[in-house]
Amino acid sequence: MDVDRITSDESEGLFNDFIEEQLNDLAEDILNAGDLDRSDASGSDLIIEMDDISPPTLTYGGNGGGAGSGSGPGEEKGKLKFEVPFERFMELVADKLNLPNLTKEGKGKIKEVTYHYKTFGPVGVILDKKRTFKRALRSSIGMGVYRPEQERYDVEVRRRDRRYKIPQREENPKFKAVVFYMGDISYSTFGERLELEKRLLNFVHHWLDFNYGKNNVEHRFFVHDVEAYEVTSEQFYQVSNIGGTRASPVFDLVANIAFNEYDTATTNFYGFYVGDGELFGNDAKEIAEILQHQIHPMFNRLALVEVQPGTMSCLNTEVFRVFGTDQVVRTIELKEKKQIVQVIKQMFQERDA
Repeated sequence: MDVDRITSDESEGLFNDFIEEQLNDLAEDILNAGDLDRSDASGSDLIIEMDDISPPTLTYGGNGGGAGSGSGPGEEKGKLKFEVPFERFMELVADKLNLPNLTKEGKGKIKEVTYHYKTFGPVGVILDKKRTFKRALRSSIGMGVYRPEQERYDVEVRRRDRRYKIPQREENPKFKAVVFYMGDISYSTFGERLELEKRLLNFVHHWLDFNYGKNNVEHRFFVHDVEAYEVTSEQFYQVSNIGGTRASPVFDLVANIAFNEYDTATTNFYGFYVGDGELFGNDAKEIAEILQHQIHPMFNRLALVEVQPGTMSCLNTEVFRVFGTDQVVRTIELKEKKQIVQVIKQMFQERDA
């Protein structure tokens, strides 16, 4: 039986078309179950690894022999790994999840628009006399109109010689965003619970970089047991679990840093707390007071996510009692991996007034 064969160059294009179709169908599945990481320091691409995408069967080589069949690029131990442009994937997710454009939030403009004349074209409003003269002079020499050796110094300016300044729009960051990630490292936070927290906050990190531009977002990480500490992003997911839980110090620390280290009138603040919500004494009530009097007036969004909450989890119950369905403060539960997409929607979608 005859088999249609394609070259390796052709297969790359077909494979990319195939992935594009799969992304549209599996955007939510990728967030729930896929491995999603930046491919390099520049963040230009995302590496996505999925179990549920069956790669196409491609045959490499020409008709002249030496062809072999394979399962296509990217297959490794039952998983398909591929790269996709960061902007493309985030746009797709925003569309699929109906997420808002966060740059419209805040106390003022996020970007200041200016116009610079960096490009030039044959049509426009502002004539660039210098460039027009140079082109006209070259044309006049070619046509024999300009002949200085014969004392003919005419320069003929034709329509096609004219060059105009074209204004180029530039968006300059005016206000930046600061994101505070807060994590419970008490003894009960480990294993699957920690993995769920990491998966959720990984997307939050990508989403805010996408909205504001990577260089316009500052990400700061905090952990707490009975005290609060600022750590690096690497330490945030690697710090050892220790006993005791008192969460109010981390909210107090974040509120003080936001107020004292930033211009609260021009900075967009986001805060995300993850933990099991198991607090003792008046801790939950103290957190609600900090949120009400310090954090809520400054922040665009603050989400408290109880990850795999138990019978002793009480943080969100107390906070919800004070804030209810507030636009800024969100109280959310994340029990299992398949709820990731729904939690993301709860964190970022606007609520009905």
